[in-house]
Amino acid sequence: MNAILQHIDPARMPAIIDDSLVAYRGWLCTACGGQLYHERDVWWADSRLVRAAFHMQPPLDALAQSVEHVLAYFARSNHGFQWFLGPSEHYQSYADALLAHGLEYDEEEPGMAIELQDLNEDAPSVPGLTIQPVRSLAQLEQWIRVWLFPLHEAVIRQVIGSYARVPFGPGSPNQFYLGLLDGKPVATVCNFYDGHVAAIHYVVTLPEHRRQGIGSAMTLRAAHEAWARGYRVAVLTASPSGRPVYQRLGFREYGAFNTYVWQPGDKEQA
Repeated sequence: MNAILQHIDPARMPAIIDDSLVAYRGWLCTACGGQLYHERDVWWADSRLVRAAFHMQPPLDALAQSVEHVLAYFARSNHGFQWFLGPSEHYQSYADALLAHGLEYDEEEPGMAIELQDLNEDAPSVPGLTIQPVRSLAQLEQWIRVWLFPLHEAVIRQVIGSYARVPFGPGSPNQFYLGLLDGKPVATVCNFYDGHVAAIHYVVTLPEHRRQGIGSAMTLRAAHEAWARGYRVAVLTASPSGRPVYQRLGFREYGAFNTYVWQPGDKEQA
């Protein structure tokens, strides 16, 4: 427990959020039976749940070779992948190298964090909402169906099969929570505990039930669970719709986290 972060240091938080994301993606990859690689100063994962490069620290004079190495790996397997870039003094050089090698910019999300003792608990309760920890495969399937709505059934079935291998019991570092409104599954959230901070992921509400405070309630439940486990700082990355929700709860922004994508058939090296 000594490694658990007790307070936020603004100068360190972008790197701490990035480390949490790296730990989560690496754990999820290996938990579902995938392979994690660390070569040429880049970490990347190849699994049914995570196909991505998510941490890079090559010297600038070796940057092109590192990008080419990872790109060649995924090109050989004919799989698309994501490349995540966190805040870095070399961010622009890294981004330029990805674009030059045929990856495309996808999105930017702010990294956010809060000391849990400062959480704004004034969000109104949602009548009829209950939040349950996921403890069975049937609940896990309900969770995934809400999270992935409205993707095609074949995709959903594949993800359900992959997540069935991922530990989600009380002792797992990854904890799923399912929100039910009058007994109907309508919302999701999960926590990942890396030993330092609690990372909140996948705050999702079905479209017809949004703007009722359910997202806030799910986030608060995740934060309360983190506190109960001894964690004192929670982190997340925010979608455009989630950002104001987290701001109202007291989260503050610490850096930008960007995603680039590559698909087979995209142009490769320039």
